[in-house]
Formats: sequence, C-alpha cells, structure tokens
Amino acid sequence: MIVFVFGAIPGSIHIIFAQSPDEISNQTTLSGDLANNPIAQDILEKIEQTKQWIADLEKREYERTQAQQELEEKRAIALERLNQDLLEWENLWANYTSRAAFERFVEDKPTQVKGVFWDQFEFMEMKVDAGRTALKEVIANGGTLSQARAAYHKAAETKRIELIEMNAQFNVKHNLAYYKEQLLFNSTGQLTRDPYTIATLGEFYKDYRASPEYLDANPNDQYAYESLETSPDTDCRSGYVVVHRLANNDYACITESTAEMWERHGIGEIVDTNAVIYDEASLTPNIPTNPATECKDRHIVVYHFEAKAYGCVLGSVAQTWISENKAEIHDLTEFIVSKDKQKDVKNQVFEINQKILDIYDNNVLDQIQLKKHYDLMYEETDKSAYNQEKELLLGFNSNGKMSKEELAIQIMEVRDNNESYKEQILEDKVQALEDLKLELHKELQTMANSFEDDPDVKMVWDSDDEKFYAAER
Repeated sequence: MIVFVFGAIPGSIHIIFAQSPDEISNQTTLSGDLANNPIAQDILEKIEQTKQWIADLEKREYERTQAQQELEEKRAIALERLNQDLLEWENLWANYTSRAAFERFVEDKPTQVKGVFWDQFEFMEMKVDAGRTALKEVIANGGTLSQARAAYHKAAETKRIELIEMNAQFNVKHNLAYYKEQLLFNSTGQLTRDPYTIATLGEFYKDYRASPEYLDANPNDQYAYESLETSPDTDCRSGYVVVHRLANNDYACITESTAEMWERHGIGEIVDTNAVIYDEASLTPNIPTNPATECKDRHIVVYHFEAKAYGCVLGSVAQTWISENKAEIHDLTEFIVSKDKQKDVKNQVFEINQKILDIYDNNVLDQIQLKKHYDLMYEETDKSAYNQEKELLLGFNSNGKMSKEELAIQIMEVRDNNESYKEQILEDKVQALEDLKLELHKELQTMANSFEDDPDVKMVWDSDDEKFYAAER
C-alpha cells in the first residue's frame, strides 16, 4: 500500500510504503504553505477517500473468506453425516437386498448347482448395470426422461433365448453338461429328432471304451483309441482330434465328443495345433469364445471373418479390423440365431452325406450283382464247353466213325471257343464295371454342381478315398 505524506518543505511530497492498514496513519496532514493550497487539499481529500475504499474492500474480502470457510466446514460436516446415515441405512437393509435375498434362496440348493444359480444372478445384474449406464448416458447428453427409460429397457432387456443359451453355458461351466450335447438343442431349448441330432447324440454313448470310467479302470487299453504312434503334430482324419493322455503320457486321435469327455474327466487334454491369430479368452475351456464371454480389461469380443470364429481382442485392434472389414461385433441374440442356422446346416450336410453314402452303397450292390451276373456267365460257358466235350466223347465211343485225330481237333476247337467266350465275358465285365463307376461319378458330379452357388453347403472331392462328401462352407 502507498501513502502520500506532504513534507515541511514547500511543494514537496513524500511517498511512504506501508505493509498493512494498521501501519497507515489515521490522518494525513499538510505542512507549511501547502496547508492553504487548494490543490494540495483536494489531493489530500482524494487520498483519504482512497484509504477508506481500500479498507472497505479488505473488510468485505475478509468477511467473504470467513463465510466461505464456515460454509465449507458445514458442508464437510453435512457430507460426513450423510455418509454415516447412508452406511447405517445400508446396514439396516443389508438383509433385504437382492443379493442377500438370492443368497438365502441358493443356500439350501445342492452344492453342484449353486454355481449355476450365481452365474445366472450375475448375468442378470450385468443386464441391469447395462441399462443404468444407458440411462445415464442419455440424461448426460440432454435426452428426455422418456428417451432415458427407453434406452434403459433396450439395454437391460433379456430375451428368453438368451436365458436358455446362458443357462446351457453355465451348466457346461460347472460340469453338469457337455457342450457338444448342448449344441444339439435349438434356441428354444428343444431337442429336435432330426437325423444329425440322433447320430451325433449316439456318439457319446456308442462305445463303452470311450467312457472315462472305463479308461480310468483300463488305462492301457490300446484299442480304446486309434493309434499308439500318434504325436502332437498328427493330422487326424475328419471329425477326430489329437488328445494328450495324461496318465500314459502319449497321444491319440479320438472323436471330438470323446475328447471332450476325456478332458472333462481329467483323462486327457486336447492338443490345439491351429495357429491362434488373436488373444483367446473363454468363459470355460470347454466353450469357445462367443459374445457372452467376459474378456479381460480393454478387450472385446469380435467375430473374425477369415478365422470364422469369435475372439477377445484389444478394443483398438477390434476397431481396426472392423474398419478393414475383417471382423464385426455380434450381440448375443445374433450368435444364438446363428447357432440355430448352423444346426440346420449341419443337419442338411448330414442328410446329404447319408444320401451320398446310400448312392455309394447302392453302387457297391450294383457292382456285386454285376459281378455275379458275369461270373454266372463265366460258369455257364465252362459248363457248355464241358457238355460239348462230353457229347463228342459219347459220339466217338458209340459209332466209331470219328477218328482220334478228328476228336482231338473238335475238342480243341470247343476249348478255344470257350476261352474266347470267357475272354469276351471278362472284357464285358470290366467294361460294365467301368461304366457303372462312370455313372456313379457322373451322378455325384451332377449333385456337386447343384451346390456350387449354395451359401452354406459345398461338395468336396476326397482324392485319397476317391469319394465325394458334403461339408459346411
């Protein structure tokens, strides 16, 4: 603060720097000739006014600071009391929350199913949280209450098919079901008795040697699996996978359904020989990643077109793949509907392969009948030649008109003719079998051509077995 003091010397003004209002003199005076100077008096008056303004401002600022401090203290006290009241309220109603009520509900349930119930509860809680988040976002962005409610209901909505799907996954997770079996049920939980379902379901129980209990009691049964010389790099035939047998420390090619049972019961582990192109995270090792999978932090589930599978990837990677049209995000409903479609396709493929199998079987029967026909002709030719020779011998012995040389010539002629007939029969047989084979190939090729534009099914030629078979695209 600056204080002006007019000194004793006429026309002089002394400036003094004061540190606080208390150090400022209560009265500023003029000395000498300045006491009667109007200009000096006017300056003096303005100085006094300025001092008063400054004092008033400092007082108001002080009072405002004090009031603000008191307000903050009161707010802190009020917040502390509010938190204490909320804590007491939560403690008072702790036994009446949804989680506490559900815990009492699950308490008397069998131990093996408690995990399923809790997973169901957590799934519903996740849906509710998603609804609350959607509601808050709409409100934060200036949306109306009606819009916020609509967003809540859309995000928190749980369809019946979603509950059925998640219930199936939870049962698999807690060792109450096999995933391969659960795939046979449709989105409404129904087990349709189509040919594919019946055949696949039978794979789980058709061979007692595939039973985990049997293998546990007979670990050295070499006939319970395909080969003792299987390695981790073995390329098993279609429908089979390589499994590491833990007790014997060897490898075997077994069906996928059997492999799942072995892995579930701790007999073996499936050897994954396929390259993983992204970080895979599953709800349980027995369930492939899907839209319901909970990925680790900053990861989301995407469907990769080339891999034809779901995977957990970093959010930034997912956005890059989506922008490059390499992947897309599916919701749970899309996944379930897709599973229904896949089941229909599997059933279609199964029925086509059954039809192809019937065609091959009928062709084999035709070959057998054809061979029997020509073999019978072959035998008849021999019988005819034998009868001719017999007649010649009878004629030679009865009339004695034919010489031995003539008899020998005629017998040789019969035999030559017979051999000629037999060769012709053999050629006709080979040609007939070749025609039958070409007819089969033509029929199957026509069938294969009919699936060229089919989006779901294709026909594949197996060069090793020289056979066609149907497969999913």
